[in-house]
Formats: sequence, C-alpha cells, structure tokens
Amino acid sequence: MAKIWVDLELDPAVLALLAAAGEVIGPAGAGPAAPGAFAELGSADAAVVSSRAAWDRARFVQAGRLQVVARSGIGYDNVAVADATACGVCVVNTPDAPTVSTAEFTVALMLALARKLCLADRRFRAEGWVAQTELVGIELDGKTLGLVGIGRIGTRVAKIARALGLRVLAFDPGLTAETIGGRGAEPAAGLEALLREADIVSLHLPLTAQTRGLIGEREFGLMKPGALLINAARGPIVVAGALLAALQGGRLAGAALDVWDREPTGADNPLLRLDNVVVAPHIASASAEGRRRNQQAAAEGALGVLRGERPGGLVNPEVWDLRRR
Repeated sequence: MAKIWVDLELDPAVLALLAAAGEVIGPAGAGPAAPGAFAELGSADAAVVSSRAAWDRARFVQAGRLQVVARSGIGYDNVAVADATACGVCVVNTPDAPTVSTAEFTVALMLALARKLCLADRRFRAEGWVAQTELVGIELDGKTLGLVGIGRIGTRVAKIARALGLRVLAFDPGLTAETIGGRGAEPAAGLEALLREADIVSLHLPLTAQTRGLIGEREFGLMKPGALLINAARGPIVVAGALLAALQGGRLAGAALDVWDREPTGADNPLLRLDNVVVAPHIASASAEGRRRNQQAAAEGALGVLRGERPGGLVNPEVWDLRRR
C-alpha cells in the first residue's frame, strides 16, 4: 500500500480519495512546522504539500522512496525543481485550479483599494461616523488596467475588468500581440510603456530568476503619479523597500498586497502601518471552491504518478523516463 505524506488540512472528499489509494501520513493540518513533521517522510511514496516548507535536495534524499511531490496550488517556488529532477522525483502543480478564486480576489483588492474600503472599515469601527470627504475614492470605470502577465489568472482578471468598464493593457514577454489580444487585452509595446500608461498595475507572473525584483525603484518612477499597484502573484517580484518609498513619497496612491517578500511577514513590516495599503495574508486562492479544486488536482496528480500515468501538471517533464519507481 502506498504511503502519501500530507502537510495541509485536506477537504474530507480529497482525504477520502487519498485514503482509498493508500495510507495518509505526515503532519496534515498541523503543518510542516509541527514537531516531528518530517519524521515519516522516509517511508512516503508521494507527498501532497503546501507552500510552507522548502523541498530541496536534502529533503529528497531524506525521502528515498518519494516518487512525486504535488503542490496544492499554482506556485512551486518552494520546490527546488532541479534537485527533484536530479533525484528522480516528479513535481506536480495545479495550474488550472486557483484561476477563478485568485482572479476574483485580485479584483476585490482593486475595488477595496480604489474605494478606500478597508480604511473606511477601520476608521468607522475606531472613531464612529466618518465624514465622506475623508474617504473619497476613485471609480474604476474608464481607467486603464495594466496586466503584467496574462496567463490563466490574468485572462480571467481581464474579463472581469472589462465588465467594470476598464480598458485593459497587457505585457507578457512570452506571448505574441495576437495571443494577448485573443485573451481580452490590448498588447502593450513593452513593460515600460505599460507602466507609463496604466492607472492600475496588477502583477500576474510566476516567481523566477527573471521576475525577482522586476518592479523596483526605476519601475515605480515610470508609473503615473497616483497610480495603484496590485500584487496577488508573488511578493519578491516587487522590491519591498522601493514600494515603501513610492507609497510614502506619494508616487503611488496605494497598493493592495496579498503576497510578501518574506512569508509570513512580521507585524513590524512598515507596509502594514500605511493607510493607503490594503493587505491580506496570501489568501487569494483560499475560497472553499478554490481550495477543494487545488487539493483535488494535487491529489489526482500524485496518485496518477503512482499509477504510472503522466499528469498534466508535471513541472519537470524531463524526469518522466528517469523517475523513481
């Protein structure tokens, strides 16, 4: 019987799916920080994991029987893919599962920031009735939204944004202008052109060596005075110090952040003290439906590998013929 190591609390239906195929072990809802969390990893044939622990060569060596690590979510920057490949371990993610939840949350951040909703909530609770003149926001209708990246999530955001009356621009170096147009956005001439033209910039990129620190002091200097930044992608895409300076100096009117350069971020993070910043603790995909889809897709991917079936979400296809069995 296969052993499946799990470090997240699973939906009952997903847990039943795994339990029917093998023995579920590991810290489950207690998470990878729990004492002895990895004690059973050496006997695991598969792992269904969150983003909370690093999976590197040492981990794959410890897990000598592991055939697959399945990340419940689209991002897999906590998994050293090259190390997994060298050890014969398949890496699986769930690229389709979080699309709707993350796109809707991105638009919710945009609306909350534009209309100062979170600030209104805080002040009303603390001070009582607050004059409208102190909480004047902006309408999205007629504004220009610049999408940096237009994959599954960015495409869904573009669809919702157009319904709200936004003009949508997009820059994605991996796509042709024709493809970007087909996904519901006007192709920008480049990143610089998009930053200069957009009233709102929303990031929809994976974290890679090329995207780390992509938006820094120079890029904020190119943005319109009073522009807004939305980041529900990955924190390190943005240089945190440069963002703080742009907000404090008035270059940006506000930012909405679901992701951070270090997670979990501490209560001493100066961005948390700014009234023109809307914050969340990396929950964009955490709808009931999104969590279930993520977990089910990860579980099905892991079980597929154990059955010898190549999963659609295989991140390192080069490992397939050389994988552990």
